[in-house]
Amino acid sequence: MAEKRNADGLNEAEFLAAYSPGDYERPSVTVDVLLLRMKKDLSCLQTLLIRRRNHPYIGCWALPGGFIEMNESAYESACRELKEETGIDGIYLEQLYAMNQPDRDPRMRVIDIAYTGLIPYDEQKEAEAGDDAEDAGWFDITFSDKKISLDGAERDVHIEYSLTEKSFRNGNIVVRNYVPKPVSEERLAFDHSEIVLEGLTKLRNKVLLSDCAFNLVPKEFTLPDLQKVYEIILGTDLYKANFRDKMASKIEALHYVAKPISGNRVANVYRYKES
Repeated sequence: MAEKRNADGLNEAEFLAAYSPGDYERPSVTVDVLLLRMKKDLSCLQTLLIRRRNHPYIGCWALPGGFIEMNESAYESACRELKEETGIDGIYLEQLYAMNQPDRDPRMRVIDIAYTGLIPYDEQKEAEAGDDAEDAGWFDITFSDKKISLDGAERDVHIEYSLTEKSFRNGNIVVRNYVPKPVSEERLAFDHSEIVLEGLTKLRNKVLLSDCAFNLVPKEFTLPDLQKVYEIILGTDLYKANFRDKMASKIEALHYVAKPISGNRVANVYRYKES
């Protein structure tokens, strides 16, 4: 096969040898992780926030994250940053969204790859602030069509955003989504409020189409507790019989009982049926 050359007569090796990356402006790339778990009493979802030790947004609460190193993938970077800033590792992570507004970071042009992480509620890992994090803690989430609020009761911190509906045309359809507007004096750093909103919205939609919610429960669980997890994510009560019918093909009984966190009467214990 004849060697291919471009309009300047260069083969690929010659082209690469002459190529100068400095001829083009290049953005930096970061990762951030929206880490979610159920509160111990299954009353709400919680997310992990770190208090920033340095500028920009010094002293503000933010999602754990940082810059991607040249020798790692975005996923590897998300795992590393989570470990360095919070001491947490070995969890479920899924890429969520690319935050790319030109002015999202006051330092320079930064594109952020956001991830969602899910932790089973029996693994109540305490956060350990490290690296460039001054503090780290779990915040209770309240999420509705009207607002998102994050409450860190131990630190007396309340962060709240109202949600305003916005529509835009994408091809032949009109897409409706929500824009967070700060209400409280405390605010999240950068555009992390948008990441939180995007992650919670995607999780609410995805639990109806996938088995991702099983990453929020232990390996062994009761149906009342599993149903409670779904209800918290979806923001609505579910009919017991309908829920059990929907879960029937996904779970298998372990032939003993336990007391649910969300109820007073013992119930059968199940586990996720892997395909």
